[in-house]
Amino acid sequence: MKLKLLLGALMFSAVAANAQLATINENFDGFTSGNATFPQNNWSAIIATNPQPYPPAPLMIVTTGTNKAVQSYAGNNGTAPSYLITPQIVAPTGDKTLSFTAGLVAPSPGAPSPGTSTIQIGLASNPADMTTFTAVGNPFSITATSNQSYSVNITASTSSYIVFKITPTAAHTATLIDDVVYEAPAVGTINENFNAFVPGAPTTSLPQNGWNKVIANSAINVYIAANNGSNTAQFYAANSPGTSSYLVAPKIVAPDGSKKLQFTIGASANSTGSSTIEAGMVTNLTDMTTFTSLGAPTTIAVGSSPQTFVLDVPTSTKQYIVWKFTGAATHSAAYVDNVVYDVLANLGTTNIKANTNIFQFVINANNEIQFVGKSNVKSVKVYSASGNLVAQGAVNNNRFDVSSLATGVYIFTSEDDNKTVSHSKFIKK
Repeated sequence: MKLKLLLGALMFSAVAANAQLATINENFDGFTSGNATFPQNNWSAIIATNPQPYPPAPLMIVTTGTNKAVQSYAGNNGTAPSYLITPQIVAPTGDKTLSFTAGLVAPSPGAPSPGTSTIQIGLASNPADMTTFTAVGNPFSITATSNQSYSVNITASTSSYIVFKITPTAAHTATLIDDVVYEAPAVGTINENFNAFVPGAPTTSLPQNGWNKVIANSAINVYIAANNGSNTAQFYAANSPGTSSYLVAPKIVAPDGSKKLQFTIGASANSTGSSTIEAGMVTNLTDMTTFTSLGAPTTIAVGSSPQTFVLDVPTSTKQYIVWKFTGAATHSAAYVDNVVYDVLANLGTTNIKANTNIFQFVINANNEIQFVGKSNVKSVKVYSASGNLVAQGAVNNNRFDVSSLATGVYIFTSEDDNKTVSHSKFIKK
């Protein structure tokens, strides 16, 4: 696939300050602790008034410690609500869910025992005017002193601020809120060729359809590119070679080791330098320090042919698949396409093609996979058509014994001395 790079003025585009967010993933650990810290990080608060002529007044507090949270404290006001307001989001379309944890502080500050509270989730069109607040779902009763998980679907709306309305039942009640996540529900499988995406301007084509990006320093480091009627997820180094950018897939159900990841990568036609792409997993869709690799990085040379990979996805608590791109030169460019996360039997094995520019192979008379090419193949993994690993091991003299396998169709991955991974299938007779 050949892609056009949009250069010129776009090359120096930057993300606008306080841009609307497509998703939220906030644990408040990076916030400044204290009782007078809002607004911060684009979160804001509207606090109930104090009905008494003396303190303590209601407060919205960021707690201390390594695991911070937001605490809504009722003070002397045991009936009026306070509001915690998220950064502005893209106007919701009804396809995302808000989840969070909440609980009571015991004992609440200033009281021997906690009262209870309710949290009503809503949407507002003005973060400073709660007369625009519209409730979403039913209120949650907060009665436990240990944090519980809560979730609500955010309905389609033109309002673009999510609001936590916290209402106490008694003076001095303190309610904790933490681990706020706003995104599409986790999916069990992925099958994406990006053709249903709207390419649009490179600066705004992601996030879209649950896919996100983490960029190096320019919005056009990762975007959706049109290619003669076919779209791909495009990486572009711009002026930041050697610095990684990431394409982030929608959140998946925590993997149990039963599925594999297949995808195609290639060099853009206008790329001026080589690059690497490495697939991996992260815990947080905005924090790439949690990245763990699913396989060795692949070097993509200028003008090289597309390559298709199948990787094991092990059991993990990490729920985001990402592709890490690093350009070796200014204007290096590459792409990812045809992403499938599923059991191998559903991967469309006829689409797994041998990278014949790297090696050729035959099944010889001794029932061995015999490789022919410039690179020495180091190891092989063989899978049945149903996705089960049936053979693996080192390759000796460019040969791998498959004589013990039953008659049928098999898929194998191989790695050579240069750590290049290739894929193909064969028929065992």
